[in-house]
Amino acid sequence: MTESGTDQPGRSQPLEGEDIETTRWEDARHWMSIYADLLEFKRGILARVHRDIANLQPLAQKTAAGDLEIIEAQMQGYQQRLDLWYRRLWELHGLWLDPEGRMIRHKGREVALTKREFQLLQFLLDHPHRYFSTSQILGQAWVDPALFPEEVRNYVRRLRRILADLAVPVDLVNKPGKGYSLVFRDN
Repeated sequence: MTESGTDQPGRSQPLEGEDIETTRWEDARHWMSIYADLLEFKRGILARVHRDIANLQPLAQKTAAGDLEIIEAQMQGYQQRLDLWYRRLWELHGLWLDPEGRMIRHKGREVALTKREFQLLQFLLDHPHRYFSTSQILGQAWVDPALFPEEVRNYVRRLRRILADLAVPVDLVNKPGKGYSLVFRDN
């Protein structure tokens, strides 16, 4: 295994000490934090290399381009592990989604969602720890950029109410300039 946590591109490997079978949500949060920090660290390195590459000699530029590929592969592996832990955290918190019936169930209580509510929730769950603008949600979650931005805000409000009613320990947050994301509470 390489330092990146991957044996081959596109395939993530656990770090030493990871146990995806854990029954403790605190463990899942711990590993999510580690992978989020690793991703942030690599983003900083990537930004520095991109910024400085133009000032290098041609041979050094070629070497730096190879370094960029390595960093991006490492980041892909870290993102896969973060996504895996995010899904495990959902399982440990007792959340279940039924795509066919468009149902969300949490600790024995369930609610039927509209098609767009379900698509929005599924999209945000599939992209943990990432923020999406209104236009990105319109184009990626619903594949319908013809909808109005106000409709995203309405569905976000409705989904927030549903998550609160079910007592799911997550907040659907909006950061100005970044967009919307699902963020777990520490409990």
